[in-house]
Amino acid sequence: MRGSTPCSCDSNRRYGGNTSCVAVEWPDRDPILLDLGTGLRFFGLTQPTDGTFRGTALVSHLHWDHVQGIPFFIPLLHQQANLRLIGPPQPGSDLQSEISSFIRPPLFPVDLSILPCEIEFIEMSSGTIQHGSSTVTVASIDHVGPTNGYRIDNGDASVVFGAGAGAVAGG
Repeated sequence: MRGSTPCSCDSNRRYGGNTSCVAVEWPDRDPILLDLGTGLRFFGLTQPTDGTFRGTALVSHLHWDHVQGIPFFIPLLHQQANLRLIGPPQPGSDLQSEISSFIRPPLFPVDLSILPCEIEFIEMSSGTIQHGSSTVTVASIDHVGPTNGYRIDNGDASVVFGAGAGAVAGG
């Protein structure tokens, strides 16, 4: 883990200094993003520039270091882009309102609502969803505040991701 703020220095040169963001990709399928930290900006630079981005984001929790890449993700600047954002329910609020609360003036120069893309906010703390031929299992895990862990199963391969757990792949 890199901690709560992005940094770049000799001690993290091998793995980089961005906050939590992992892309699970395979040919001819929409990507799954695990958390939306500052690495999201760099992932966005690898995506098509024609506005055809489609993907699913599995957000473990709403601590700043896990979502601060959202307003810097270039694909969201295209009207045809679509992001399905899944995260834990928020007590006394909802996922969209909480994310919108920090992507707005005076905390950020623009409001989330003016982005031309479609962002679908889905709250869940347990259950399964399909992403193409992959099954994503969602479970509430122990951390500070509402937090999800995710398991992605596709054929003989699985990826498990949760706050502080990082990613583990196996088959």
